[in-house]
Amino acid sequence: MKYLSRKLPENINRLAMELPEDVQEYILEMISADRSIETVAAYVYDFKLFFDYLEEHGHELEDVTGRTIKRFFRYIEHGYERKVTRKINGRLVETVQVRENSHAGKNRKRASLQSLFRYLVKCGALDRNPMTEFEDVTLRARNKQRVPVFLTHDEAMRLVHSVHDFFDMRNYKRLSWLRYRDLAILLIFLNTGLRVSELVRLDTTSIQEQKGTVRIVVLGKGNKERMLKLNNTATTALKDYMAVRPTPAPGYESALFLNRNGGRISRVSINKIINKYVKEADLPPKAKNISPHKLRHTLATLLLSNGANIRVVQEILGHSSINTTQIYTHVVNDQKDEELDRLDELM
Repeated sequence: MKYLSRKLPENINRLAMELPEDVQEYILEMISADRSIETVAAYVYDFKLFFDYLEEHGHELEDVTGRTIKRFFRYIEHGYERKVTRKINGRLVETVQVRENSHAGKNRKRASLQSLFRYLVKCGALDRNPMTEFEDVTLRARNKQRVPVFLTHDEAMRLVHSVHDFFDMRNYKRLSWLRYRDLAILLIFLNTGLRVSELVRLDTTSIQEQKGTVRIVVLGKGNKERMLKLNNTATTALKDYMAVRPTPAPGYESALFLNRNGGRISRVSINKIINKYVKEADLPPKAKNISPHKLRHTLATLLLSNGANIRVVQEILGHSSINTTQIYTHVVNDQKDEELDRLDELM
């Protein structure tokens, strides 16, 4: 079997390998920070319990709120079942244990999730820490559905044009290729709604062209592949970037998007790129904290506003549950209400 870390027992490795990639990275960081193997193992059990709950209830990590976490703790309030793998006669045997949720156990689960979500926000995998919402949210906020933040079509175009504005006003001859890289990144986000982790993982072999149509093969959550067509604007931007793409550093020959040192671009770098152009575009206050994930919100909202089938949008975004996609319909309905209200001014 594959191992996340040779320092972990085989049964803990088995559980860890079933967790999302970002969570695996955090586990490795804990090991690198010399956290005790007992603590790491306990956290792995907590993470597995939490992500099994999310999967069972049709939740995506990116859409977890304080309310979701409250329901999780309510779900395990009086005990829970936990899969345990033990080595018996040289073989790994999986059994199910019924565990009581002691006061100490509740506190550890809260601490483990708090540390995990802090890491996910720090590395750019999430925009916010839902544990903060869980700890501090008021009753009114808990009962209010969170509405995605997104850009209008005009605001999205201003963001795209800001790339040219940024480089036109600066003398970056040696780094002029960054104009084409950044433009391609923005347009692919807005065209396909990729998660930032999906864009970072793109290789040159992820791009497929047939009869003039360019598609990208995306490796999403759960290692599920989906193929997404690029529109003409994104295709042109990608080809312009490939024409000036610098020589990759050794070991990164396959990476599609490179950093200044020739390595694979990181999630943190992409967040900085987005923030730079948000400032350059001078977008309204509600757009000041636009992130790659909010560009994903933007695509979903624009598609549904223009009559796209919600099942098609679900496939494009790679949502495992239609419930995750459903939240964007509330945004569209609010927009319709605003348009109908404007009729009062005309009558």
